[in-house]
Amino acid sequence: MSAPAWECDLVLGLPHTSHRGFSEHHLLKFAGHFQWNAIAAAAGLPLSSLRTTAGAEVYASFYYIEVIVPDDAPLESFRLDDTVHFAISLRAFKNIAIEGRVAVSRGVAIHFANIFITPEKGNSRLRVAPPAQADFSSLPLLPNDENPFQLTRAAEESGVLDVIGDGWERAGSFDHRYAIDADRDTNGAGLVYFANYIAFMDTAERLALQSLGIDAPMRSLRRRRIAYYGNAEVSDTITVHVEVFRREASLAFRYRITRDEDGAMIALSEAIKAR
Repeated sequence: MSAPAWECDLVLGLPHTSHRGFSEHHLLKFAGHFQWNAIAAAAGLPLSSLRTTAGAEVYASFYYIEVIVPDDAPLESFRLDDTVHFAISLRAFKNIAIEGRVAVSRGVAIHFANIFITPEKGNSRLRVAPPAQADFSSLPLLPNDENPFQLTRAAEESGVLDVIGDGWERAGSFDHRYAIDADRDTNGAGLVYFANYIAFMDTAERLALQSLGIDAPMRSLRRRRIAYYGNAEVSDTITVHVEVFRREASLAFRYRITRDEDGAMIALSEAIKAR
């Protein structure tokens, strides 16, 4: 069983870009928004209206992301006024999780996975909560053994996401503490916005490279995986621990993000970037 892709275009303007063009966290902000729109179309109602059987708010929270960028089409090659096409294909697991495969212009590919949660006792105590009103049985089935949850659970135990393989030289590590900015880092649900974790990690890796004396002003993403395990209160501080690896003209990074409230790990990520 297959479902037609949900498609849309984005013409890049100043809100979608940075000084380097279509940067990673901008890409994920808009791709994530289009993923939510596709889920809403499949549900037949706005996601903001989803509730548990008890009436609590439900959100489609991201718990896994993978981004692959071809060598010949780096994100920096997308410029102002370029049209970027997105085609999203969805699969569902038990009305609890939704997987999205996003084909982006120029061969960029994104793999999303969302799980429905409710902030039962604030941002730090999220609970899985299938929406009472939505039925995703019309979507193709996401088999349990293909659910990215399996990968994220294994990574929680091992601490690795299998992006950084053999042949890399470890250059060092760095810890960056960041106080959540409630006015800039949150979304309309009051949660720390998933795409802003990219900005937190970018800052940590830039500071790590400076501390190690590695000159890499233009780090261009080729592949990343992210596993999310929780969120943080908007009054909290997080710590991004980043390990740096080198190989020829490439750099690799492994990140572990914890919240200061209780030391809990809330995200893991690995990325490979061209220098």
